[in-house]
Amino acid sequence: MVGFLGEDSVYYTRYSKKEKIKHIWVAYVDDTPVGCAAYRKKSQGVGEVKRMFVKPEYRGRGISKALLAAVENYARRRGDHTLHLGTRVTLEPAVTLYWHSGFVESLRNGFYVEMEKKL
Repeated sequence: MVGFLGEDSVYYTRYSKKEKIKHIWVAYVDDTPVGCAAYRKKSQGVGEVKRMFVKPEYRGRGISKALLAAVENYARRRGDHTLHLGTRVTLEPAVTLYWHSGFVESLRNGFYVEMEKKL
């Protein structure tokens, strides 16, 4: 993780080891993995989008939208009525993607923002 997250890796690595994420989607271009998204159950009827990432050189191609749609569809099939996610406000393209996808801000704490979407 440290390679592509750079200095931000300190914010993710410690949590990734504890979360036990079981549902992951990987986007490929040809045979190259270029992005990923994950889902975990947060509580009854509530899911959480985790670890959305697309390599910088593949951004702007709709890959993140497709990954997010896959997670949303999966959550609906599992009976979730709400999806949550958390990100840093400094990741402006990610926040914009979530906003345009129907997520609304539910909490802001410094550089951290939580968002949710009713499914």
